[in-house]
Amino acid sequence: MTQTAPEQDKIHSNGSAVSSPPEIEQDTVSLTITETETLETDILETDIPRPPLRSGIRGLFLGIGIGVAIALFGNHILSNQQTKTPPRKATPAASTTAPAQSVTVVKVESGLINRTLKAIDGTVAPLGDVVPVMSQATGLQVKQVLVDEGMYVKAGQTMALLNSDRIQSQLLQANAAITQAEARLAQLKAGTRSEEIAQAEATVSSAQAGVTEAKSDLDLAKKRVESNQMLQVEGAIARDRLDEVINQERSKRSDLEQAESRLRETQERLKQLQAGPRPEEITQAEAQLEQAKAQRQTILVQLQDTKIVAPASGKVAQRNARVGDITSASGELFKIIENGRLELLLKVPQIQLAQIRPGQDVKITSDADSQMRLSGTVREIDPMLDEKTRQATVKVDLGVGGYLQPGMFLKAEITTGTNTGLTVPAKSIVTQADGSAIVYVLQPDNTVKALPVQVGEILPGDRVEIKSGLSASDSVIFKGAPFLKDGDKVQVMANVS
Repeated sequence: MTQTAPEQDKIHSNGSAVSSPPEIEQDTVSLTITETETLETDILETDIPRPPLRSGIRGLFLGIGIGVAIALFGNHILSNQQTKTPPRKATPAASTTAPAQSVTVVKVESGLINRTLKAIDGTVAPLGDVVPVMSQATGLQVKQVLVDEGMYVKAGQTMALLNSDRIQSQLLQANAAITQAEARLAQLKAGTRSEEIAQAEATVSSAQAGVTEAKSDLDLAKKRVESNQMLQVEGAIARDRLDEVINQERSKRSDLEQAESRLRETQERLKQLQAGPRPEEITQAEAQLEQAKAQRQTILVQLQDTKIVAPASGKVAQRNARVGDITSASGELFKIIENGRLELLLKVPQIQLAQIRPGQDVKITSDADSQMRLSGTVREIDPMLDEKTRQATVKVDLGVGGYLQPGMFLKAEITTGTNTGLTVPAKSIVTQADGSAIVYVLQPDNTVKALPVQVGEILPGDRVEIKSGLSASDSVIFKGAPFLKDGDKVQVMANVS
């Protein structure tokens, strides 16, 4: 401090510049930054008088000059001080490393992986015959429909009913005809009763009396003709009178003939009654009865035809019948898929056919219904290729198709083989901007290492096949992977088995 006081004395009060300080030995300077700041304050507060108001501009420049000088002097002192003072060791900066992120770890698993051909288009078709259901009774009105499309029916099950009122009336008439024919046959087989014979004998006697009377009347008429002929010859009567008597004689002759004919009929009837029914009469009566029964059977068949029944067991694929429709000989009321079995017809390119064989499993989905998940089996491969598309038809057995309908468009995935491979949960895969994939593998020091992997099949249970990049001993980050980067420190919260 003894060396800075003379410098203060050399600063004039009139604001003149400060003279250069004498040369100071560097090893004797011990001023500190604090002392320099005090010195500056002392100079400003004690040695520099305040200029009068009229010299304000001059005082301003004087202050600036003093400030520059003090700054130069302070830098010189600090430079000397740093030369003498040994350097201090740098204090380590406070750690700025982020805290370890909590993650869940899962082991890489080894298991069976199915190789598949995916997204193959196909169309549902019936497996076997499609049976049309038609009405044998024509001209009748549909009264009731009992089944609908998609329902399963058994052979003989009633599917619809037709109006049967007219046929029921015909059946009543046929039953009456049968009753009458049965009575006639029974009468013939029972034989003639004594009362009937006595009545026939009385009829014969009456007919004989009629013949006798007719003969008497005819004889009388003949005599009248003879006498009137004589009278007419003699001129006693006119010719008209003779003609009248002749006509009476002819009438009596006709009456006699009728009486004789009736007598013969009654006599024949009596003979028949006395002899009993002839075998041919019984046979004829039996034939009449059978004819009546056949007529009734025809009507019963027509009545049965008013019930539309399933000709085979299967699934109702189409329903055309509507209440009020009139049946015709060519009208199809229903269509049935026999046994209800369906198949899926897949169009497979020629280059993929070598991977497909009968018996392979097929998973089936639908773009129209995201909830559809069906399974089938490759049943047959059509040996013929389409010449234009170079595709073959692969037939997949769907069995009983449930709510499937012929003509539906579906997609299939055929399992072509199975092999052992490594798998990880799909959430462990982190997709990069360029489309590649990485996983974070846990290291022994609880850091993670980003490894590129090649992804294979998408597997059930939300797992993914890893074709390359991992080994069976690796543990990968399961939860928290999207928030990591290579080398991050992690805290394992759980290991998922």
